[in-house]
Amino acid sequence: MVPNNYKDWLDIANERAADADAILKNRSQSIGSVYMAGYAIESSLKALLRSRNKSFPKHGNQGHNLRRLWEAAGFRLSDIRDSTGAKTFFIENWDTSLRYQITCNSSLTMAELVDGAKQLTNFIKFKISPKSRRRR
Repeated sequence: MVPNNYKDWLDIANERAADADAILKNRSQSIGSVYMAGYAIESSLKALLRSRNKSFPKHGNQGHNLRRLWEAAGFRLSDIRDSTGAKTFFIENWDTSLRYQITCNSSLTMAELVDGAKQLTNFIKFKISPKSRRRR
């Protein structure tokens, strides 16, 4: 499936979040759950950008750069209320090179990081306006 609209991007975000949960459930120490959670955030940001008719890179490093996508959506790092660093980790540190790593450069557990990703995706999804939700 090639995503064509914000709904497609949300569907992908939900799939990647489910993948993160499944990995976490079966392999609680696997960085794979954090890797997939990052893709859930990426897809959520792309859904938001698409709902606002804003362009974004779809390929290469820039297409996966969560900080750039975050900023393209009009957010600042200070918009993240994050006492543990679990949400900030994704905007500041997540990238596709995690697929080659065995451990995560964070003092937080995989479960804490995945939970932070869920909080971020929920925040992003909430920002998609009801008006754009009616568009298909």
